[in-house]
Amino acid sequence: MFRELLHAALDLAFPPRQVCPLCGVDSPKGAVCSECAALLAGYANERACPCCGSYPGSGNSGVNLIYPGHPVLCPDCRSGRPFELARAVGPYEEPLRDAVHQLKYYRTRGLARPMAVLMAETFRSEAAYSGTRGLVPVPLHPARERWRGFNQAVLLARALGEITGVPVLERAVARIRETPPQTGLTRYERLRNLEEAFRVQKSEQITGKIITIVDDVFTTGSTVSILSQQLRQAGATGVMVLTFAIARQTGRS
Repeated sequence: MFRELLHAALDLAFPPRQVCPLCGVDSPKGAVCSECAALLAGYANERACPCCGSYPGSGNSGVNLIYPGHPVLCPDCRSGRPFELARAVGPYEEPLRDAVHQLKYYRTRGLARPMAVLMAETFRSEAAYSGTRGLVPVPLHPARERWRGFNQAVLLARALGEITGVPVLERAVARIRETPPQTGLTRYERLRNLEEAFRVQKSEQITGKIITIVDDVFTTGSTVSILSQQLRQAGATGVMVLTFAIARQTGRS
């Protein structure tokens, strides 16, 4: 609480520059600049997996099974997913990757709101999200959250909740086991790494509702898959996923 008050006071005393939240160039009212807006429009025209929303790999490398006029599931989704739908603002590459890094590693908390504005546009563009009755941010283990000072998924969910009017269920799920970093692990290894990592603490907030999981990045989907299973076991009637960015298909397993 003290840190949040301090940040607010500093923003009043030294107003931050109005820049594009994605690339950092000067932009009136901190809106997405025209160049980044054109890039996002291009992403919207790319074909993606109809389930997880992942984009094919660049060029001829990676896995690209999304043919014009005939969208098919990506390899990961063909084996089944415990969630109905996952979407992101765009692929995890510049400038979206830079925005994630600024928020997550450089602690630029002010980016959470403009990032959530873009996520809200994606949320509203998919009819399947309209039944959402609760937003569940992917929880961090308390030790990791203390070390970082915040949970970026919570910041995004709070801002998204303010914009969409959907309640944020911050305490519904807890991370009860601290897991090693997921970087460099295969999808199978990630799933094993996350076994018994989450616990639904307030099932009454979940039962009978469609829930949307919120996070910053969707890589292989292992984290949200494990969390989706927990939410379904707690009585969720449907589970959706919304992230700021998603990794392109690269033939990962």
